[in-house]
Amino acid sequence: MPYSYLFRSFMSTTSAPAVLPGALPHRARGCKTPQTVGFHNLRLYTAAPTITRCGNRSSAMTPNELPPATVNFGRNYALYKGLSDAELRDLADIAKLRIRSEQQYLFTQHTTADQVFNLVTGTALVERMSSSGRRQVLAFLFPGDFVGLSNSDLREYAVKTLTEVTAYEFNQQKLRSLTETSPQLKENMKDISANVLAHALDQVFILGQKKADERICFLVMMFLQRMPGATLEHIDLPMTRQDIADYLGLTVETVSRSLAKLKRENIISTPSRHGLRVEDYDEVRRLADIE
Repeated sequence: MPYSYLFRSFMSTTSAPAVLPGALPHRARGCKTPQTVGFHNLRLYTAAPTITRCGNRSSAMTPNELPPATVNFGRNYALYKGLSDAELRDLADIAKLRIRSEQQYLFTQHTTADQVFNLVTGTALVERMSSSGRRQVLAFLFPGDFVGLSNSDLREYAVKTLTEVTAYEFNQQKLRSLTETSPQLKENMKDISANVLAHALDQVFILGQKKADERICFLVMMFLQRMPGATLEHIDLPMTRQDIADYLGLTVETVSRSLAKLKRENIISTPSRHGLRVEDYDEVRRLADIE
């Protein structure tokens, strides 16, 4: 089961906002600047400690210390689409907010598949390691993406953060139980699974049929469609060239040569080490073969 139930929501071609609408700020103890933590106009007090941010510091707060906060389940996200306020409250009851710094893991391969995650902010990747130590990147994750569903007892892949990530964590069994009383939630879960399969087929196609520069352009189009804040003028790249190479099934050297070729032909430019600009959108789209 290398791909089914793996990693994302694919809710639309419009990127979700990095800060979700409807979230209200609250102040962490000793913090002068309000920090946004929340779901969607629902009061939440979790049983587990909630992590709040204050500058570069993190602090654990017990339910009694937690100020009134909103729980922001962005309604345009695939998991929450069409849910009633009561259904959102049921989800809020089993949700925990998690924060991970960059280059940390939400979970690792071969661990128990008990929890699932919905990204709120940040960027992560899904990776799978072979027994010989070779890695394949299966997906890049952005706000709104849903990851962790599995029919196996152990995870067949890991999720690693590329930036600081905030995500809502759900117990998988409790989430599945909610689908038994919520037809809409059950339908949303089916849609997520269907879109995961569609993404897997896309990746198989680009790995098997596209040249290196076409693979790069396919990835650029995906970033434009899904990455919050991505525009033709600037696409921020928190991933390394090794990450890109492992996603596209190329070597780092081939990625570098392909980028150089696209720059020589004035199709893209790289104003900074982690930034990309699209100079010829029509040509990027043609090479990507986006229907």
